[in-house]
Amino acid sequence: MLTSEKTLLLDKLLGKQKEHYLTWEALRSKLDKKGREKFGLNAKSLWAELKSAVEPFLGQEMMFSEHFGQWYLSFKRPLEALRAKIASGKTAELKSLLDKHKTKEKRSYLKSNTTLLKLFGLGTKTDPGASALEKIIAPCLGTELMLLKKKPATARAKETLYLAYNKPLTQFVVESFQVQSLKKPFKFKSIADDVPISLAEFVALFNQMLAAGQFQVTKIDDKFGITGLKLADGNPPPVPISLPSPGQNDYDLFQAAFDKLDGGRIYVRICNMRRELGWSEERFNTLLRKLRADGVIQLHAGDVSTMTENDVNQSYTDENNFFYATITWKKR
Repeated sequence: MLTSEKTLLLDKLLGKQKEHYLTWEALRSKLDKKGREKFGLNAKSLWAELKSAVEPFLGQEMMFSEHFGQWYLSFKRPLEALRAKIASGKTAELKSLLDKHKTKEKRSYLKSNTTLLKLFGLGTKTDPGASALEKIIAPCLGTELMLLKKKPATARAKETLYLAYNKPLTQFVVESFQVQSLKKPFKFKSIADDVPISLAEFVALFNQMLAAGQFQVTKIDDKFGITGLKLADGNPPPVPISLPSPGQNDYDLFQAAFDKLDGGRIYVRICNMRRELGWSEERFNTLLRKLRADGVIQLHAGDVSTMTENDVNQSYTDENNFFYATITWKKR
């Protein structure tokens, strides 16, 4: 078969696509058996094999490019425009996936699963982990969706990524309760295990919801464990109490606060960061420890002679009882 004929075949496949782009998996499947044989491929050919076989026949009008962890064949256009178009398509796919889950499971959040991974060309064997997956998916969320990472209960366990509607965390607690309360016997811990926040965050949030009258405890066991719980009369709509809006990633919020307070001094006082973010002590300290362990920030004792007693109290003392008053950002 002449080179021009192979080029025309690829051009025809792209032309049939409304978006005028194809993932490499889609390209492989769009090529029927006869078409794959013309390129020396089969139904199980890997990306490297497909790229090597197809690339010489792209001609002047087509190109390969990588976006959100996947390779795409497309007609030539500015990469920024193509990336925006692909992101828009991914947003629609993510929303459709979450809509179906909400209808079936009655929850506005979805734990990362095979279907979610496949949307980005990944499988269970190639799951990059919560943090890496978050970086791939985040640009495709739009305004209605967000990602949440649940910290593990044990040191050996891994973080879990959740896709969720951009709603207050209290909404997720209520939804989980409504599902878990139908199960017999009712287990309060099942709510904490189910919602896409850490146990420490759940305890703090539930205490606030209880204090606000959104929940009422109806029964406890001999060990003071909650075995009966109900929504307040009238089922008032859940509202965020003191936790900040979860619409952005904690890392991004932390870095934005640092940049705002930095003022060219290179360092920022920890007490000022706490006030700027308004987070719970557990939430702030957990992220501070993680950023330090990852080598993103460095902590320093600082000059406490000009600090008030309250400033000192709102600084940070680590697990070895070392006191720190300031932060510098090592990785930019």
